[in-house]
Amino acid sequence: MKTYFVRHSSELDVDKETLQSLWDNDYIGIHYPHDNSRQDRDSFSVEPKDYPGNARHTLARLQKIGKEGGFIFGCYRGFPGGKIGYIEPDTAIEIFNGKWGDKNRQAGRDARLKVLKVHNVRNLSGFEGLSLTSVQPRQGTLCEWKKVGSRVKSLVSGKVSRDVGSLTPDLQEVMCMEFLRTDESLKLGLPRVLYTLASVGRTLKDLDILAIGYDGKPISAQVTYHDLTSAAATKKLNKLDPYISEGSHTILFCKCPSIQHINGHIVFSLDQVFKEFCLNSASGRLWFKMVSGAQQC
Repeated sequence: MKTYFVRHSSELDVDKETLQSLWDNDYIGIHYPHDNSRQDRDSFSVEPKDYPGNARHTLARLQKIGKEGGFIFGCYRGFPGGKIGYIEPDTAIEIFNGKWGDKNRQAGRDARLKVLKVHNVRNLSGFEGLSLTSVQPRQGTLCEWKKVGSRVKSLVSGKVSRDVGSLTPDLQEVMCMEFLRTDESLKLGLPRVLYTLASVGRTLKDLDILAIGYDGKPISAQVTYHDLTSAAATKKLNKLDPYISEGSHTILFCKCPSIQHINGHIVFSLDQVFKEFCLNSASGRLWFKMVSGAQQC
């Protein structure tokens, strides 16, 4: 079952009371008031063909979600965490009556939103929602959200598989970063991080982790869920070549059986990081619980 992201931002242009009602009654929706008739009122039509451009495409996507069902994460303006839940298959689009906001100078005018009812709802606090809001799509009102993998599904169901595959790529990078802070990393042949030099994953083109070790030497690392023999892992390993210098540490975390040394780089098992950090250490178990939604760790 697919997972979707929906944004209820200022672009929705509804007043606070309407947005509060959407939240309280567990609806996700879109506005797009103007159909092809160009009448000066909000359209009641839920047929994509009746709308132009982006409105047509977005309404078609909403219609598809209603027909097929899916998991959903919704951001609502003024609600710091968000709402997660499940759209049941064959859910019909409803018209939700509200009022316009003042973004387009239509404050108080009747607004007809196109909405879907969400079930198995969990309202997330700002802290609970961080693992989702920190990686939310930067553009678009309603879209399929492949990047989060099974994370929303896990949060909705409360059932999380305890293996590295349950973590999305951004969290795998953070896991490796946090593991490198532990004494266990030294025992297993890795350097230990003293402090980081850049945000994990997003800042640098060629590196996922850039840090300084307790020995005062740079640590440069790449993280991938692919097998060491794959083209993707080979590409990541090659990206580390320019960062080899006298005494520096370069590491590739990937799917491999044991620690290896290739072309001067350390190659370390991603599964072993998960085992040692997320399963065998108290701090790691708590971290895994917080980011995955696992009820017990």
